[in-house]
Amino acid sequence: MNGHIANDLRTRGPAWLRLAGLALLLCLTVVARADEPTLEDGARFDVRSAFLEPAEHVYQLNATLDLALSRNAHQAIREGVPVVLQLDVDVLRKRRYFIDEKVASLVQRWQLRYHALSERYIVNNLNSGQQVSFTSLAAALNGLSEVRGLPVIDEALIEKDNHYEASLRVQTTIEGGLPGALKAMMFWMDWKRTTDWYTWTLPP
Repeated sequence: MNGHIANDLRTRGPAWLRLAGLALLLCLTVVARADEPTLEDGARFDVRSAFLEPAEHVYQLNATLDLALSRNAHQAIREGVPVVLQLDVDVLRKRRYFIDEKVASLVQRWQLRYHALSERYIVNNLNSGQQVSFTSLAAALNGLSEVRGLPVIDEALIEKDNHYEASLRVQTTIEGGLPGALKAMMFWMDWKRTTDWYTWTLPP
């Protein structure tokens, strides 16, 4: 019976209804596989390394990320569910007797989605509007995992006699084109990921 319902949802009705059927099937999969790891074996969702370096009078972020998503997330993306990858970057001036001062804060966001007609995975930079396509989901995630030359703070704002600390975290969310009820169903699955803050000291 469930198989007939699933087939009907996939072949009829508006896109959101087909996605609702997908969410229901994935929720059932989560229940059936409760003893399985949520991430692929040996995979991680984490910040592996990060640093800021001056270039053209701007401190730029270079980071390497581990962007493993669950099996359910992989399947949902292939079915057309868009996911947003967000980087949060903070730069603090450390102060001994006062609260640390935040001198820079950056939110960088990319949207990853599957384009069925071209059979390609589209990564759209939501900050700049730049768009890149990949032939596979693995290639798209590999491309997103290497952050190079992302401008964060003007070099003139970093004073040589002060101490600074930078922090980076990564999170995924579901956005765009989905009804609120369906988003709620998706969040009940092992979908949303947020790393711990990765913190380092800027060299003097």
